[in-house]
Amino acid sequence: MRREEMWKLINATIEPIDTETSSSHILSEQDVNESTSGVIFIHTVGVMPVTVNDLIEEGRCARTDLSYADVILASRPVEEERTPVVYLNPDMNDASFYLLENAREIVPADLAKDVLLDRIVRYKRVQRVVDAVIVTDDPHLRRLLERELTKNFETLSLYERAEVFLEQHVATRPYLLVFSSALPRADGLELLLRAKQETIVPFHAIMISMYNRERDHVLAIERGVDGIMTLPLKVEEFRAWVSRLEGVHG
Repeated sequence: MRREEMWKLINATIEPIDTETSSSHILSEQDVNESTSGVIFIHTVGVMPVTVNDLIEEGRCARTDLSYADVILASRPVEEERTPVVYLNPDMNDASFYLLENAREIVPADLAKDVLLDRIVRYKRVQRVVDAVIVTDDPHLRRLLERELTKNFETLSLYERAEVFLEQHVATRPYLLVFSSALPRADGLELLLRAKQETIVPFHAIMISMYNRERDHVLAIERGVDGIMTLPLKVEEFRAWVSRLEGVHG
């Protein structure tokens, strides 16, 4: 089958549950190219669950042309190599989706709204990084991190105490969290654990360890940090860690 014919078949399978809502959220190529980490651009193939339209109505997701989607949600097989596909399977005993190379994940079709958003955002390609957070009470380290991260991020927030960050910022879902392992009246790994519990959107995290203790590093890895560094901080190594993150260009 030629690719043009496949595109026609794919487009023909779009059957929005709420035509008015769906058509009002179709984005242009320019809109998608200017997207930030705040919106998940998706394209649905097949009849989608009500939860998908709920996310569109809330502005958390937007329908767009398949070629420019960040994530494709599909209830039928899709021939698309450039973007990740999350398949919603009404029959979890059906193993056919697992044979598809473009399948990033196969999830139940009746997932709750917040869980579904959590799953699809894992595969979003961030076009423009907007938000980083530093949590440390070390003034020298704070100044160094601020100088380095300002080069890569549009906005940078600084907190000395874990409780203030958790109260004021965690709900905004930072793209990158850089934190000290030891904080006033708090443990850095507990901060990371609570931050992950209080946001449904995954984020990157780099831990600056006060001590070079293997146990601390193992716990940090188990809790999902993307990078670990030990004081005194080596600037070039820190830049290398940041450069590994998707969408960050020094």
